[in-house]
Amino acid sequence: MAKTRERRVALITDTAQHIGPYIAKELADRDHDLVISDPNVTIEGAETLHPNLVAELKEKGGRVEVVDIDDVNKAGSVQKLVDRAMEVFGGFDSAFIRPGIHRQGDHNLCVPWDQLTAEDYTALFVGNELSTLYALQALVPPLVAQGSGQVLIEASATAAKDMQGVGGYGATRAGAKYLINNVPLPAPPKGVTANGFGTNFCDYPGFRDSVGCHTDEELAEWVSFIPQRRLGPPEEIAHLAAALLDGKCNYYGAQFANMSGGWNGL
Repeated sequence: MAKTRERRVALITDTAQHIGPYIAKELADRDHDLVISDPNVTIEGAETLHPNLVAELKEKGGRVEVVDIDDVNKAGSVQKLVDRAMEVFGGFDSAFIRPGIHRQGDHNLCVPWDQLTAEDYTALFVGNELSTLYALQALVPPLVAQGSGQVLIEASATAAKDMQGVGGYGATRAGAKYLINNVPLPAPPKGVTANGFGTNFCDYPGFRDSVGCHTDEELAEWVSFIPQRRLGPPEEIAHLAAALLDGKCNYYGAQFANMSGGWNGL
């Protein structure tokens, strides 16, 4: 597949919360056209934090295609992004995907292993691990056919380091990490890099809700685990992620990058 695009094209989801919106802005500033999931969706009960994102991105001068994805964890969801990129741009160059599940309705799944039911664990497997497989199977083949590209998939810093109290969540994230790190075995000769990205203590409502971090006292307890003694601003975390997606850092592959304020280094 010959690459004929004048500008790089990046796929991004989710763009409603977490670091996805900031990655989109970073890559738009770096002359990328974008294919993104609709930022105006509700994820695990939380409304979008970036209702005007599409307008902001278009003001930066690039093209923005918005794909209606109600749940990125479902089979076929990431394929929708790929299909739109193929249809409109003739392909794509990089992708950041944030699969995952923390809750079922009002039921928090980030709890100790002995509080999980079989149904809970199945939901974690589907949301954290199977969803990663779906994403990789949609993204990697067209990039290998093209001969170049970067894939970065969010899988939580708990994939690389045990965190007490979130056994089922961390275990399924670790399974996702294993999948991601096995992709590059055949891919590097084809010019494709795939990496995992692990965050923890990211300062957005989903993190605070999943761990119960709302009052000053609760915040003080949580930051005591973090060497930098602060939660991580999503725009700061996104800066590193964008560097692994803009085509200028391709010697980094088959790795798992952590942004957790130093927690993973303890």
